[in-house]
Amino acid sequence: MQKALKQIESQAESYIQKHQKQRDEWNAKVVENRSRRDQINGQKRELYDEIERQRTVRDKENNRAREAKVERKNANEKYFALREELFGPEVNDRNRGKKGDSPEFIKKKMNNLEMAHMTGQIKDAKFSEQMKSLSRKLKDLEAAKKVESVSGDNAELDRLYEAKEAAHKEVIESADAAQAAHDLMGKLRDETKRMNNEHEMAHRAFISAKTEADEEHQHYIVAMRSAYSARHLMKAAQDRADGIQPSKADAIPQNVDLMSALMSGQQLSTEQIMAMQRKD
Repeated sequence: MQKALKQIESQAESYIQKHQKQRDEWNAKVVENRSRRDQINGQKRELYDEIERQRTVRDKENNRAREAKVERKNANEKYFALREELFGPEVNDRNRGKKGDSPEFIKKKMNNLEMAHMTGQIKDAKFSEQMKSLSRKLKDLEAAKKVESVSGDNAELDRLYEAKEAAHKEVIESADAAQAAHDLMGKLRDETKRMNNEHEMAHRAFISAKTEADEEHQHYIVAMRSAYSARHLMKAAQDRADGIQPSKADAIPQNVDLMSALMSGQQLSTEQIMAMQRKD
C-alpha cells in the first residue's frame, strides 16, 4: 500500500508542477490581453473626443460660411446697384456678356459647388478640379473687368467692391475649414472601426486565456488534493504500524483550512502552498 501511495504522490507532484506552470503561463496571457484591450479602449475614447471636437469645428465653420454668403449677397446687390446708378444698366450688361461669363454667375456656380461638396454630393478630386477651373476663370474676368471712374463716387464703389470680395473670401475659407474638419472626422471614424476590430480580438483572446487558466487551476487543485491525501494516508498507515492511534487532535487544522480555500478557488500565497506540501 505504501508503495502505491508513494507512486500516487509522485505522479500528483508531477501534475502539480505541470499544471501550475501552464496556469501561470495562461495567467500571463490574461494580463497581457486585458492590458491591450484596456489600452485600445482608452485610445478609442480619445478618438471619439476628437471626432466631437471636429464636429464642433465643422458646424461652426458651416455657420460662418452661411453668414458670409448673406453678407456677400448684400454686398453684391449694393455694388451693382450703385454701379448701375452711376453708369446705367448697360454697363453691367456689357461687363457680364453671356450669362455664363458673368463673374457673379461663376461665383454662384462656385457656391453651389461648395454646398454639393459639403453635403457629400461630389467627391474631393472632382470638386478640386472644378473649383480650380472656376477660380481661374473668375480671376481672368476680374482682371479684365474695367469700371469707368466718376470723381467723388469711386471711393464708395471701391468700398463696396472690397466688401463683396472680402465676404467671398470669408465664404471660401470657412467652407474649406468645414470640409477639412468633415474629412478628418471621416478618417477618425475609419480608425475607430479598425480599433473596434482590434478590441474585439483582444477581448476574445482575454476570455480564451482566462478559460484556459481556470481549467489549469482546476487540474492543479485536483493534483494538490491527491498529493495531500496520499501523504496523509501514508502517515496514517505508518502511525498504525508504529502503534500510534489516529485521533482528531492529530489533524492539522491549518492544512484543512488551506485545502478548503484552494478548492473554493481562492489564490494561496507561496508560503501557504509550501506549508501544504511539507511532508512532516
